[in-house]
Amino acid sequence: MSPPSFDNIINKFKATTKQAADQMGRAAKIAKLKMEIMTQNGEKSRLLQSMGEKTYQLYLDTSGLDGSALQERVRNEISMIQRIESRVREIEGEIADLQALVANADVTDATEVKEVHDEQQKTD
Repeated sequence: MSPPSFDNIINKFKATTKQAADQMGRAAKIAKLKMEIMTQNGEKSRLLQSMGEKTYQLYLDTSGLDGSALQERVRNEISMIQRIESRVREIEGEIADLQALVANADVTDATEVKEVHDEQQKTD
């Protein structure tokens, strides 16, 4: 087998470098998405606290809990929490997709590096 050309080795190096940069970009995107989940969960906690305060205030005001009055008081919070939970599921899906790309790229990179290494050993 003939030795790999220098251009071939350089092209593989460029491809591997590009893949590494792509992986770093995906890792940064994953970190950003995880931060967004933390922000969304913080907002959800704030809304849940607001619901608790409104529920307690209703209890004090009426000496009990009327389901329809309670639902009216916390309707906005419930709607916002449902949107947050939906958005968090979307973000988690994005993260899973990005992690799958990273996992698949790792296998490709390792194969290419081994091929270049094997070719170099054959020429030595």
